[in-house]
This record gives sequence, structure tokens and C-alpha cells, in this order.
Amino acid sequence: MINVKDLVIKTLIDNTAAIPSVMAEWGLSILIDTGKKKILFDTGAGNTNVLLHNMDVLGVEVTDIDHIVLSHGHQDHTGGLRPFFEKLHFLEPQKELEIVCHPAALRPQYVKKIGSFGCPYTKEELTRFGARFKFIQEPYKITEDLIVSGEVPMTNGYESTGRAFFREQGDEFAIGENSIDEETLRFKAIGKKLVQDIEVIDDMGIFIKTNLGVIVILGCAHRGMMNTVKYAMNITNSDEIYMVIGGTHTAGVSEYRMESTITEIKNIGIKKIGVSHCTGQVSGCILSKELGRDIFFHNNAGSIIRFIDDELVVNEF
Repeated sequence: MINVKDLVIKTLIDNTAAIPSVMAEWGLSILIDTGKKKILFDTGAGNTNVLLHNMDVLGVEVTDIDHIVLSHGHQDHTGGLRPFFEKLHFLEPQKELEIVCHPAALRPQYVKKIGSFGCPYTKEELTRFGARFKFIQEPYKITEDLIVSGEVPMTNGYESTGRAFFREQGDEFAIGENSIDEETLRFKAIGKKLVQDIEVIDDMGIFIKTNLGVIVILGCAHRGMMNTVKYAMNITNSDEIYMVIGGTHTAGVSEYRMESTITEIKNIGIKKIGVSHCTGQVSGCILSKELGRDIFFHNNAGSIIRFIDDELVVNEF
């Protein structure tokens, strides 16, 4: 079990900046420092210099990272991979670094109204710069106390992935059989046949076992924030969820889903909720109002989470 006095979590990338010196972009990247391991969870969208600039501002070196974990394959979580590895390869040409992700994460993916929205790099080009891939579908222990979820079961009746995501027909991780017309897609498929991706099966989180309880870190929570929290309780064999941070994918969801989410947060007794990225401003306001400032906080680019005498300290915006 990790003592929280040794734990520091820095949000490197988010849609909104918490301090003046970092840059915001649509995406997410979080540095988890347990005192013994440094884990980079997602890499943002890859806009020029954003990840590397924010790492520099927040005192994080590419050579310090022990593992990279990808929550899923969408571009706003994988776009910083090549800039990161190019710099790592320049500084330490012989270094190899493990990327933990689902096997579906590097497959082509598409989003309604946008078009192609999967990882913008191939496995082969990242491997040339020292990336080594660990593909998982089951829970994976980086250490005994730091676990990558693997595929998250969808067990409640109110969370869903929505219908904005697509994969190429024939992809083993695509569920649908009938191709979607361009009027529904709202972009030009350019000869490709796409099917609905109602699973977003590559979506994963990280579970950290600490002396205060389990900390759940979400990338986008496409398969549901509360589904992921419940899975964390199952995998860690703990009913104590101390904190949930990251993207909750509650932007624009139904009133019923928001009410159900808030009810379950209260029933479980989660002590802290720090929202990022795909939560949405309206949903963030609802969570803040219903949970109160003792529980809710914003987790933005430049936010640093640390603990003093087992009390959470965070510089939120």
C-alpha cells in the first residue's frame, strides 16, 4: 500500500489551465509519482510543444518516466506520444520505455462530425524511438499497489458510451455490422465503411491502493465513471474509494444519469472528486453543487495534488 505522503499527482494537460505558465489543450495527461515509480497516464492531443512545455514547467523530465499508460486510443490522449519519444530518444538513444494499453488502442477510430480521431502514430514509428508495447485486456499490476484496469465491465443501467464513435468495418473490436452513412457520420468517410463503436472497449483507468483508500484515475471514462469505480472496488478488494480524478465523460448526459451518478458517489462515500477534460462545464457545476466543496474540485493543467498529514492539498483553478 502506498502512503499518500509519498504520492504526488501532476496534471500536465487538460482543456483548462490552473496556473498562468502552462498551456491548455483539448486532451488529458497526468503524471503519477508514487515516490518509487513515475507513470505518465496519457499524453494529450499533441499540439505543438504543449506536452513538453508543460512537463518542463512542472518539473517533469522525459527521462524520469518509468511507464506510459494509455487510457484509450483517441487522439486527444495519444497525440503527444511521438514528441515525447523523439525527445527521449535524443537524450537517451538506447532507452526503451513500456507503453501499457489495450490492443484496440492503436486501431483506426473515428468520431462524429470530426472524422479520424485515433492515435496519429503507428506502432512501428513509435517503436523506432524506443517504445515497447504491453497490450492488455485484463487487469495489469505495474506494482502490487498500482493497477491498470484492463477492460472495464459495464454493470449499471445508466452509463453508456454514446453513439459518437466509429471503427472500420471488419475490425475485430467493432461491434456493428451495417456501415453508417455519411449523413449520420457528419464527415466524409472517403471510401471507408465504418460501423458504430458502442463499446469503446479500449477505455481503461488506473487504481492506486493507498493508506487513505483507493484512488481511481480516469482518462475519459467512456465505459462510465461509476462502472470504473465499481470495478476498482472489485479488483482492489476494497470498499474505500478515497478519490476519483480525471475525465468523467459526463458532458451533455441525461439528468437521470447525472442524478444516478451523484447518488452512487454518495452511497459509496467517495471523499474527493477532481474533474478534468470531458466532464463538461454544466456537469461540473452540477457535481460541485450537489457534492459540495469539501468533496468536489477542478483538476486542470498545472494542478498538483499532494498530501500533508494525510490531508489533500491541490492548487485548483
